[in-house]
Amino acid sequence: MYGSLTGDTSFYANSVHQLNWATYAVDNDGKTCFPFDEPWLTDGYGDYVRHYLRAMATYPVLAPVDDHILSTTSIIQQADYKGLLKKFLAPSFDKIDTGKVRLFYRTFDDYGTEEIKLKSKPSAVLLNDNPLKETVDGEGFTWTALEKGGVLWVKRKNGSRVIVVE
Repeated sequence: MYGSLTGDTSFYANSVHQLNWATYAVDNDGKTCFPFDEPWLTDGYGDYVRHYLRAMATYPVLAPVDDHILSTTSIIQQADYKGLLKKFLAPSFDKIDTGKVRLFYRTFDDYGTEEIKLKSKPSAVLLNDNPLKETVDGEGFTWTALEKGGVLWVKRKNGSRVIVVE
């Protein structure tokens, strides 16, 4: 976070290596493991996940090349990704071909900002079924390409249901 806030990236490589410290309570298959001492539960379930989520949100290049919500200023009440869309998404969901929906999410607040790692730039982003404009100021979305995939920033001022279209 220091490098992200100050622009000083001289500690970046060391910081990525330090993420390994958060995995000492993780088994080979990725699940949290406590072979001898159960009091370390907070390290496995609290520190490990929290450190990785913060790191991926700060430097999205660390996140898997897949579609993932990395951070939000609101509470995500529902998130459905392509292939796992629920039947009760929203009453107006019939207006769009579900085969083209990469991500649907619903937030608690009608305003906020989400950071989403995507495999590729979306063709459209809808807020409460209305298209958002690609813009750097105000309500809308921005796209930043990475070597693999990219980051979508959605800025909402008047809605809580977001659809990201392929």
